[in-house]
Amino acid sequence: MPQDQVKPRIRHELKCWPQFFVETRGGRKKFELRRADRDFHVGDELLLKEWKPDPTVVDGYTGRELLVRVDYIMDADTVRQLIHPLLEPDEWDEYVIMSVSLVS
Repeated sequence: MPQDQVKPRIRHELKCWPQFFVETRGGRKKFELRRADRDFHVGDELLLKEWKPDPTVVDGYTGRELLVRVDYIMDADTVRQLIHPLLEPDEWDEYVIMSVSLVS
């Protein structure tokens, strides 16, 4: 992409388990480990929708949401080096780690 063209920011809607939602909202969890199944870029926003598999909650969503911005992405090659012993070789490229910050 030419330098004079700015990539539009994308908002990704993602499920977020309650324990991680609370830690992110409190400012203690500042990263997201996610499958690289979307075209994540620095500057994108992640709309984290609290979700828990509970039959008393419609579709598992609690209704609480949190917006964060992607500040940094660790690419698949680096993730592969870090988690090599934990995953099978065909799973290495399926994850990214993103540094995030709360959006006011």
